[in-house]
Amino acid sequence: MDNDDFIENCERHELIEVAKHQAIVKRLQSINVQIQIYEERYHGTFQDLFSHLTNHEILGVLQEVTAWKELVEERKRLIEEFDADDIPDGIYAIPPDPKSPKVKIRKLVNWCRANGIPLSEIQRLPQSIMEQFLVYPDKDAAEGERERD
Repeated sequence: MDNDDFIENCERHELIEVAKHQAIVKRLQSINVQIQIYEERYHGTFQDLFSHLTNHEILGVLQEVTAWKELVEERKRLIEEFDADDIPDGIYAIPPDPKSPKVKIRKLVNWCRANGIPLSEIQRLPQSIMEQFLVYPDKDAAEGERERD
């Protein structure tokens, strides 16, 4: 294998990884929309309302609660898969605008749990607290460039 083949294989591998990440992000976005519908309908998160029930008890409640549980479990599995691919500092929520800051979701969730804040209240956190969970692509890239110089 010569250098051109090696470079082409690396580029192809990188494109495959990008496509894989994009597919996971799209599925996570779809799941989050579905979960949000349930949360609005039942006025709370699955964890807050039903996590104390056993699988057998959940089956006896409503079929859609079972579907909700499956979505929550799939979201967790996808986040772990996404996180396993050496993304620095855990996973990020990908904003629609590439210049918007990314949110370090795992760090944010762990902080909320440690401080007893329900995940349904995240959107109400003050900006001063949220800043520690944000990564600004342009700002952080510029700082990285300065550190290398």
